[in-house]
Amino acid sequence: MKNLLLTIACLSLLLTINSELEAQQHSPAFSTARTSSPWARHTIDNSSSGADGVKLADINRDGHIDIVTGWEEGGLTKLYLNPGKAKVKEIWPAVTVGVTPNVEDAVFMDMNNDGRLDVVSCGEKGSEKIYVHLAPKKQFLQAEKWKQIVLPASDGRMMWMYAEPLQLDGKNGEDLIAAGKHGAELGWFEAPRKAKRWKDWTWHSISPVGWVMSILIRDMDSDGDMDIIITDRREALTGCRWLENPGEQKAWKSHLIGGGDLEVMFMSMADVDGDGEEEAVVAERSQQTIRIYKRGDKEGLNWGEQIIELPSFTGNAKSVEVGDLNGDGTNDLIISTNTDQYKKEGLIWLDGNRIEGVKESDFQTISGVHKAKYDKVELLDIDEDGDLDILICEENYGEKSEGLGVVWYENTLNEK
Repeated sequence: MKNLLLTIACLSLLLTINSELEAQQHSPAFSTARTSSPWARHTIDNSSSGADGVKLADINRDGHIDIVTGWEEGGLTKLYLNPGKAKVKEIWPAVTVGVTPNVEDAVFMDMNNDGRLDVVSCGEKGSEKIYVHLAPKKQFLQAEKWKQIVLPASDGRMMWMYAEPLQLDGKNGEDLIAAGKHGAELGWFEAPRKAKRWKDWTWHSISPVGWVMSILIRDMDSDGDMDIIITDRREALTGCRWLENPGEQKAWKSHLIGGGDLEVMFMSMADVDGDGEEEAVVAERSQQTIRIYKRGDKEGLNWGEQIIELPSFTGNAKSVEVGDLNGDGTNDLIISTNTDQYKKEGLIWLDGNRIEGVKESDFQTISGVHKAKYDKVELLDIDEDGDLDILICEENYGEKSEGLGVVWYENTLNEK
């Protein structure tokens, strides 16, 4: 009798497994198209919740690139000091530079004009302010040495999403470009003559925005000053556009690059085709494509468009970066996505020699298959072996998410 019951239980288990496999094969999450192996993944930090993007700089001037990350659900901004080649595959030394509820972005910048990099972080819903984290002289890993203040002109102005440093007015050190979401603005904080007089930092509006994803700085019209490029994913001015630096004038002209009817996400400016001119490369999720916009004139007013459809076995488009992964002299596309509740390949790449007439089988895996909410791709040689690795955050979902955190993927394409 016991043997009979055991046999029935085993058959029932086999039928259940088979049923689940059949259901998975007919679901949108199932992928059989991949033949390449996932890259080795190394964790920098997974101790909090909602890691939301990375920014890079050598804050301690030791020749190694360090990282700052805002943990949105965790409500923290953290600095990671690169431990050097021998230990980069281990958890990195870290410090919490500030408590930042609903933090959405963090970036390095010398805010008090003392020659040392500080950290600036942006807070969104419920924490609509920009935080300044003032760095100590040396003891970067001692949390008590960091001082946090709120930039007064930012407090309650909007839900802040993104910031970038830029010397805009030619005086008093770097200024701060920033933007938000939901009836928000793109603008800049003018650095005062005495940078530590925080109440004297003045806000100047540039343009209304709906939900800014990227802010890039380039001289788009070849006139010798820096303009601002953004992707705006929502509301009236959706698309990838650049704002023309007016110099002494007050009004910034807006020039559409493309994607005016699309939900554009993160973007990159890079020379995709090797002709010496940068293209605007945009991930968009309305039609699940990568858009490559090629300049048609030196003034930046006319752009051609190439469309690359993303494969069915990846998620919703999030970011795209450009770099030569396999060392063949041609730039490749690296794409991150948000797979929602499905187990899909959230991080993939496309050989730059195959960007014409792209087929699903041309895309190659990086992450392998799992549920993922990847952020913006960053490319750098983390292990110092001569090729580009991939640094990224994966924040997953919810207040107590089990995301991968801050991770990097080791490039072994050039190894024999």
